[in-house]
Amino acid sequence: MATVPKPRPMRRFPRIPRAHRESVSREEFNRVIDLLNERGEILNDLRHNQDVQFSRIAQMQAELDAIRRAWERMKLGE
Repeated sequence: MATVPKPRPMRRFPRIPRAHRESVSREEFNRVIDLLNERGEILNDLRHNQDVQFSRIAQMQAELDAIRRAWERMKLGE
């Protein structure tokens, strides 16, 4: 069966540290940072799920190719 190439690693979204700001209240700034971190986690999960699905599709394609080759060998042997 054909080997499936390893996918290149995806860059994960780093967490953004909380900090103090002068122009906005600390609570407002920290809320925005929390929202951004939450969105980053969601995107990381989506990327992981997408990688899993692509791996499954590649495995299915390799199996289908093996079946096609076997079918062709059977037809030539008749």
